[in-house]
Amino acid sequence: MVRSTPSATGASAAPPGLARREPMGRRPAALAVIALVTAASGSHAAHGEPPRFAGDATAPREAPGSTGPEARAALLEALSSEDRGRIERAVAVVAAPGDADPDVLFAAARACEDRLDDPARAVALYDRITGEHPSARVAAAATRRAAALRALTGPHGETAVLARDLAQLIARADAAPADEVIRRGDALAAAAWPGAPRAGLWLADWLRRSGRLAEARARYAAIVSRWPAAPEAREARRGEAGCAIDARDWPRAEALAGQLPAAEPADRIVRDDLLAAAARGRRLARWYLAARLAIAGALAALLASLAEAILRSPPGTRRAALRPPIEVAYLAPVAAVLVGVAFTAHRLIAPAVAMISAGGVALTWLSGSALEQLRATGRPRRLRAAGHVLACLAGVAALAYIALVRDNLLDALIETVRFGPE
Repeated sequence: MVRSTPSATGASAAPPGLARREPMGRRPAALAVIALVTAASGSHAAHGEPPRFAGDATAPREAPGSTGPEARAALLEALSSEDRGRIERAVAVVAAPGDADPDVLFAAARACEDRLDDPARAVALYDRITGEHPSARVAAAATRRAAALRALTGPHGETAVLARDLAQLIARADAAPADEVIRRGDALAAAAWPGAPRAGLWLADWLRRSGRLAEARARYAAIVSRWPAAPEAREARRGEAGCAIDARDWPRAEALAGQLPAAEPADRIVRDDLLAAAARGRRLARWYLAARLAIAGALAALLASLAEAILRSPPGTRRAALRPPIEVAYLAPVAAVLVGVAFTAHRLIAPAVAMISAGGVALTWLSGSALEQLRATGRPRRLRAAGHVLACLAGVAALAYIALVRDNLLDALIETVRFGPE
């Protein structure tokens, strides 16, 4: 199948703070964290103690929200950890009344979004930054993220529970049963709240990524029908066109892509990418069909050659056709080693290597057996051997193309040839 890239399929951007999970190390306080955590760790290591942050039972007694260098570094470290309980304790310390550092507040808000799946608490922390530290370098970013999250939680947090449910669903979808994900996603899309279009769009994208293309297409169409003026409707139209490309329904993909708006340059780029992906997919499909016909023709020609050689041989010499030819004795061990190395070193290409190797051995066996039968009866072999070489080359090339396209390795191979293995 042809796999399209996000730009070529119209896969929608995830809601801020919900589907998109940015590493904590890229946040505004990253450089300060490295330096300060190193200093704090060194201070404690000298006494054989682990780093601690304010709020821990064993930490030095400091006022809530203290922004001393040691407490600040330990809080930032805790907020970037993988321990959910540790993050919860750090957020509680940061949210306590006091003059908290704006970078620490921002890190705590992002932790609420990305790790704790609590958009309402994140909004409160972002608002605290803009209220207490309006001139801080993170104030503008806090304002933007608060506005984006408030569109889901409501002006006064009236739909915060639904926003939290959506965040939790996105965070845990890949580990949950598919039927449960679909049920919860449909419920959130059907509820009367501002995030319903986003929930529906996320579910459609998730179904598409999971290979359930018919279900994804139905939900894309439902979004366009229910919220035609919403931004999610535009993303759904793009997703529906990309879904048709994934299903290799080229006429439908081209029709849907051609209906996309193209007033803005960005819209034209997306539309052109989708049309190009559909055209490329159509070409690859034609070559795929040609490859299947080529391998079928090569096998048929070699089988016919072997059958003719056996039928025209005296009865006492036909037993030679049953023995593996010398070509197979040389090729089969090499093919087995290649397949073994592929499965142990690079499993991504292993199925393609196994398919090409098995097909090559089969073609070689047929060719060698036919030529050996001709030799045993004293018949001329030169022209027949030349024809066998052409049939084997065509068959192996067709097998290689089918294997590469089937396992989505063609683009990777082209990039490797163009830019090298690195």
